[in-house]
Amino acid sequence: MEPSMEYCLAQVLQKDVGKRLQVGQELIDYFSDKQKSSDLEHDQTMLDKMVDGLATSWVNSSNYKVRL
Repeated sequence: MEPSMEYCLAQVLQKDVGKRLQVGQELIDYFSDKQKSSDLEHDQTMLDKMVDGLATSWVNSSNYKVRL
């Protein structure tokens, strides 16, 4: 099953650091493939939530591996 925008957002917003580290490469692959992430262009609200979640939950994380 290919990841969807809803799945990626749920992964970004989860609190478990171990799961965040595991899903990082999956998110990169999803965002890099235009066919997989075609829904990004159509759902601006979901994209805004994704960027906000990454900025607040990951970039500001106290775990340096998550920040990377």
